[in-house]
Amino acid sequence: MSIYLYNLAFSLNSSDTPAGRFQPYNSNVQNPTIANQSCAWFTAASSNPPQGFGDWFQQVSIALISSQWGNPQSDASSLSLEPGDYLVMRVFSADPNVASYRVRVTGVFGQGTSEAAADTDETLQSPLVMSTQTTPSTYPRAVIDVDGSAATNWPTPITADGSWVSWLGAVHTPSDLGANEYTLNVGVSVLSGNSIYTFGTDPKMKVGPGMIRHKHHHHAA
Repeated sequence: MSIYLYNLAFSLNSSDTPAGRFQPYNSNVQNPTIANQSCAWFTAASSNPPQGFGDWFQQVSIALISSQWGNPQSDASSLSLEPGDYLVMRVFSADPNVASYRVRVTGVFGQGTSEAAADTDETLQSPLVMSTQTTPSTYPRAVIDVDGSAATNWPTPITADGSWVSWLGAVHTPSDLGANEYTLNVGVSVLSGNSIYTFGTDPKMKVGPGMIRHKHHHHAA
């Protein structure tokens, strides 16, 4: 059993904001940590969940300790998981005024079978925009909120590191133990001042017994 952390960074001062994208994985970062590497899966040093955490969703209110997470890998490839592995999601920003941000994090699992679009400046995360009846916008709507909660009630970050952390629980397989590939559609809405910005991404993961080790072999007839 392992614990995997999906780490995502955003900045309202970044050129990624008009495209609705989190800051991309940067292979040039030296000594990558959860404080400086985005769009990455990290693995916990311990395979034991923290006390009080288990196979359920739970908000985390204490900053994660960077040294307890290592082996980062880009989310460009599917993450291979075994049943019983745990998932954690962390969103953060290094913006100097992050303490004033209010952020709503959503995650929806969906089966993904199509190839991802090329990562270019023209690639948008959503074809929708943030316009209202009275205010036009060119920013993409990567998140659709439907429960009507006021943005002023969204959580502020964990003070120590400007992050929002969610313990997602354990992964499971169907009753027949069949393997499957999923996408985790992540959306983040950010309230800053009187404006809302959205970011989205959809990493893939393979869940099934032995998916890390099993390979397909072709045998001659």
